[in-house]
Amino acid sequence: MRPSNSVWQGNFGYWQNSFIHNNILVIGYTGWKGFQLFGRGVVICDVDTKVTHPTNTSVDTVPFTLQFLPSDLIRFYLRSFQDCQAISQSICSSMISSIFPAVATYNPYQDILLVLKAEPQIEVNFLHQLKITPPDCYKQVCKRWSEFNPSLIP
Repeated sequence: MRPSNSVWQGNFGYWQNSFIHNNILVIGYTGWKGFQLFGRGVVICDVDTKVTHPTNTSVDTVPFTLQFLPSDLIRFYLRSFQDCQAISQSICSSMISSIFPAVATYNPYQDILLVLKAEPQIEVNFLHQLKITPPDCYKQVCKRWSEFNPSLIP
């Protein structure tokens, strides 16, 4: 899912694992808070790929936004990308058919469903049996709120 014409040379291709690893606390916080408010769903992470300098996600801060999308809005969200031709109908259908069984069966106390969007591509990640659980991520972020506050305010 590396954006074409990318300046993200330090990532040598697949940068998602490093990005997720470096941001797992806020991703888990968002997942747990969303689950508490809305029930099952996915965390949407929109990564800013318009970075103007060489970027290494293990070292550099990469701008991104997070939101929790309840399960009843997922189909509409993915279809909106199909409508603006950001993804093809077959990819959209494939994503929808794979996400709904995962949403219905994931363990929100241990797992996170993450839709990682880096224009123009979308990737679905099932973060399973995490060492730091979503409730623990939530507690850590709340304890250290001043560290995370700027990144969690839209």
